[in-house]
Amino acid sequence: MKIALGQLNMAWEDKELSLQKVRKLTAQAAAGEADLIVFPEMSLTGFSMDIDRIGEDPDQPESVERMGRIAGEYHIAIGFGWAALPEAGQTKGTNRFTVLDAEGKVLGEYSKLHPFRYGGEADIYQGGDRLVTVPFMGHTIGLFVCYDLRFPEIFELVSEQADVMLVIADWPASRADHWLTLLKARAIENQSYMAGVNCTGSLNGLDYSGDSAVFDPLGNLLGTLHGQEGIVICEIGHDVQALRQKFQMKQDRRNEFYIQEYQK
Repeated sequence: MKIALGQLNMAWEDKELSLQKVRKLTAQAAAGEADLIVFPEMSLTGFSMDIDRIGEDPDQPESVERMGRIAGEYHIAIGFGWAALPEAGQTKGTNRFTVLDAEGKVLGEYSKLHPFRYGGEADIYQGGDRLVTVPFMGHTIGLFVCYDLRFPEIFELVSEQADVMLVIADWPASRADHWLTLLKARAIENQSYMAGVNCTGSLNGLDYSGDSAVFDPLGNLLGTLHGQEGIVICEIGHDVQALRQKFQMKQDRRNEFYIQEYQK
């Protein structure tokens, strides 16, 4: 599987202009024979708390429909983020990560489990209630959004099924070292491919350095993109199970003990 990370300099809260950028990078990924391209968190708007302005109907989201048309046009699967308005009976929206196949059909959808309280996200968006994996080209892919990266437990849980982890983010340049360190750590500790795609440029007073990257299950860097808008394409192998069989780290976990300690 060839995965492309689409590092966007999004237009703040401007879906039309951002969609033009998405189309351009998708065309480049398709020309590079990528099977899947993934874009940052809230791909068409940036990390906005103005849900009344950017939020979409959770049952009929316009962005999913429009991204689906691009997927079908270029015959490539697409993963991207968007903001959903509150469901019936709820007061807060959700920060979503949707993956479409090359025909534009939904393969899977995840709601960010950990809203970023420090940035005010928890006041506007509620956390999701389930972990999500997506089958794709013989792989099982786990879906995560930005701040989720700081919570290793959910990656361990998902890695019981998944061999590839995808994180979409709007991660500021001031914490870029954390971003790359945590991506590498999650790859090593879960013996999984780890791909993180971030935005770049300046959005709403914050600077973003990009640093989208793919790490293999041993923590080796397969590809990265620093400050510029563009794509990086990496090959994802089918070697995870062989590695896990050779170095049986997961069998040494003591899950019952961990649960017992958590419950004290």
